[in-house]
Amino acid sequence: MEILVAQSLTRPEDGFGLQQAVLEETVAGSRGPTALLWTSSRYIGATRPETRLPGFGEAVRLAEAGGFPVLVRNSGGGAVAANEGSLSFSLTFPVEDMRHGLYERYTEGVELVVAALGKLGVASGAGEVEGEFCPGAYSVRSGGRSGIKIAGLAQRVVRRAARVEALVLVTKTAEVRRVLEGFYGALGLPFRPESVADLPGVDVQRMISALSEEVRERYKARDGKLGEETLLRARSQHNEWRVPSGTIERS
Repeated sequence: MEILVAQSLTRPEDGFGLQQAVLEETVAGSRGPTALLWTSSRYIGATRPETRLPGFGEAVRLAEAGGFPVLVRNSGGGAVAANEGSLSFSLTFPVEDMRHGLYERYTEGVELVVAALGKLGVASGAGEVEGEFCPGAYSVRSGGRSGIKIAGLAQRVVRRAARVEALVLVTKTAEVRRVLEGFYGALGLPFRPESVADLPGVDVQRMISALSEEVRERYKARDGKLGEETLLRARSQHNEWRVPSGTIERS
């Protein structure tokens, strides 16, 4: 496995594009198993079903007014929000049969994030959180069901490749909490603001180091470097993540 790190991307579309480029290269057979870690400026990552909800236009307007552009991601789950205090992490693998391995990959991803947090002295585990964003059984939480959500996992599975991804909230979560409250409220979906909080004594750089170390230990992974071809492929896909035209009525 190769570890790729892209920090402080100017545009979150580049991060979405990198995830997609890595997946496409894995499908083509030009890339093997890959761990990708990236950070960017603010964004909300909504899902396609959410773009069809009656309040989506208002949700987008509220998010953009708060400085969070809305992108549409191609994995499952629900809307997430990130900023410079957040870290996106994914594992992409070649697969022979896309019908198999879904739950095993979720479990593998959760266990890896929990182990990395343990290296930083943060006790965590798997399970749903009351009123969480992007609700699901494969959340990483601290403090049990009524505690905080640290990370939410989702998957993208295509023919010959699969990606399990996680957004880890580390610091600067006050504005993430605020924008999620408005976004979920406009969509008419539940959200408990207290389910989002900073991780004490942890910053993004330490989280990157802990995740990278855990990946090296588990997979005998090596550090890699993003090639220019992969970066160009990622940047060429900016329009893929924009909100579909016609879903928002502008006044």
